[in-house]
Amino acid sequence: MKIGFVGPIDTALLAETLNLGKDVLPTAYGIPMNSMLVCALLAEGHEVVVFGLSNQISEPKAWDFGALKIRLGRYRHDHRARDFFKTERADLVSALESEPCDILNAHWTYEFALAALRVDKDTLITVRDWAPAILWQMPDAYRLIRCSMALAVYCKGQHFSVNSPYVKQVIERWTFNSSELIPNGIASESFKRVTKWKGANESRAVVAINRGFFKRKNLPALLQAFNQVRAAQPMLRLKLIGSGSEKGGQGHQWAIEQQLDGGVDFLGDLAYAQAQSHLSDAILLVHPSFEESFGMVLIEAMAKGVPVIGGERSGAVPWVLNEGRAGLLVDVANVDSIAVGMTSLLTNESDWQRYSDAGYKYASEHFQMSAVAGRYLDEYDKILSRKGKHSASINRFTNKGSTGMCGVGKDL
Repeated sequence: MKIGFVGPIDTALLAETLNLGKDVLPTAYGIPMNSMLVCALLAEGHEVVVFGLSNQISEPKAWDFGALKIRLGRYRHDHRARDFFKTERADLVSALESEPCDILNAHWTYEFALAALRVDKDTLITVRDWAPAILWQMPDAYRLIRCSMALAVYCKGQHFSVNSPYVKQVIERWTFNSSELIPNGIASESFKRVTKWKGANESRAVVAINRGFFKRKNLPALLQAFNQVRAAQPMLRLKLIGSGSEKGGQGHQWAIEQQLDGGVDFLGDLAYAQAQSHLSDAILLVHPSFEESFGMVLIEAMAKGVPVIGGERSGAVPWVLNEGRAGLLVDVANVDSIAVGMTSLLTNESDWQRYSDAGYKYASEHFQMSAVAGRYLDEYDKILSRKGKHSASINRFTNKGSTGMCGVGKDL
C-alpha cells in the first residue's frame, strides 16, 4: 500500500534511523514521534510518502529513497497565520496532487489536514490536540486562527483518529464526529531501563520537557516547588528542556527575578537524542502542564524506568499514567502538592522503585510503536474497504521489512 503521511516530520531523526546519511535532508517542522511512525510503517513493508514543511528551503523539494519518498513544502518564518497558511497549504496540495497515494493520513487538524482534504475527502485525520482548549488557555490571534482552521477540518473531514480518551470525548461531544482511539507510541528500541535510584547525597537531576514556559505548561509552579524541595536536598538539580526554557530567555529571566534559578539548568530546545540523554540520567520527570492531549514525554520517561509526576486533572495525563498506578498524580495548580509529590519519590526508594517498575511495564504493554502502527494499518484497511480498494493486508510489498533506501534529492 502507498501511504501518504501528511504532517510534521523530524527529518534528522528519520535520516538517522534509516541511515539516509547526514545532512541529506533539511531541517523540517516536525516531531520525533511522527518519524517513528513512518519507520514502523516502512518496516511493515509499505511505501510511504511524507508530505511535510520546512523553513530551510526557498522552493518545494523532493527526495526518493526507495520505499520512502519525502516531499517538503515551504514553511515561512513569519506571518504564516495572517493568510491561514496559504503558501504552506498550496505547496502541500501541489505535492499531494503530483504523488497520488492509496490512503492519506494527516496529523493535526490545521494546515496539513486542510491540504489533504482538498485532495482526498477520505483522508484519515489524526487529532493530537483540542484547539478550543489551547485557545482558552492561550488567547491570542494566532490561536484563534488555528482554532478556526481546526473547526473547518471537523466540518470537512469524515474519518478521524484520536490519541487519548480525553480527546475522543471532546471531539465526539462538540463536533459530532466519531473517532478511532489510536494512542501515541515510541519505537521498541527506546524501551531500555537505564535509570537507577540514587541516594540524597549523590548528584541527582529532575527533568521537565515542555514546549512553552508560562500558562498551560505551568513551569513557574514547578520552579517554586523545586525551590522548596531543594532546600532540604541541596545536591538536587532541575533541568528544563524545550522552547521557552532557554538560557537568557523569558522564562530564565523570570526565574532570576523571582530568585528561583538556583540549581536550575535552562537548556532550551535540544535535539531529540540530547533530550533523551538527559532523560536517561534523570531520577524523576515532573510534568506540571495543566492540559495535555497525550504527553509524549511521559511515555519516553516510562520507557526508561524514570518515575513520572503529572497532573491529576491535566487532560489525558491520568489516562497515560494508568490513573495514578503508572505514575504519581498531583494537583499541579498547587505548588505544595507538587513539592510533596517530588519529596515522596526522592526520599522513599520503595515508592520510587514501585513507580519505576509500574511505569515501564504499562508503557511497554500499551505504547510500543509497532503495535500503534498496526492499529493505523487496520484503520487504513477500513477506509479503503469502504472505498472499494484493496485492503492494506493484501497490498504490501513482498520484501517486507526492507525499505530499499537509495536516491537523491531533486526540485519538484
